[in-house]
Amino acid sequence: MSCRTFFSPDKARYVLFTESVLRHMYSHAQRRWNQTEAGGEIYSPTPCSSSLLVDTVTGPHPKDRRARHSYNPDVASATHARDAEYGRGRHAIGLWHTHPEPQPSPSGRDRTTTVDYLDAFGDDRERYLTVIIGNSGETPAMTVWSAEKCGGWQCWVEFGGQLTDMPLSTIRMP
Repeated sequence: MSCRTFFSPDKARYVLFTESVLRHMYSHAQRRWNQTEAGGEIYSPTPCSSSLLVDTVTGPHPKDRRARHSYNPDVASATHARDAEYGRGRHAIGLWHTHPEPQPSPSGRDRTTTVDYLDAFGDDRERYLTVIIGNSGETPAMTVWSAEKCGGWQCWVEFGGQLTDMPLSTIRMP
């Protein structure tokens, strides 16, 4: 297994998911008919950077309400986890959850929830991500979307090549 990287449509920003984060999310993929959706939040040490590193993930929590086609987090558990991660220098930059479909895409409820989270941050965030893990492939399908402060909704594109294949103008060093 390796990291996965997704670029914004304009290629001005990217998000890199570490192996440990991916392993955690993949472990909840709904590969059997009786598995319920799972989810939580994703965290980065640099929430406002154009190059995001997702090195921490939380959820699901025991008190979450989960069904085959829905996931509703327990607010108290999610808040406790978010406060703990903030204390470790990690900032919530998005949500993740599973879908029982091979090529996952956000539902209307997913979009509304992501926008609600973005709005809750006030002026502290320009965007908030939604990551959806599908149920097909040895490595599960994964999509990344963002709600933008300007009101837009964007689908990020996975980078499948080598870092040396990228134009230097796209590589941002911290």
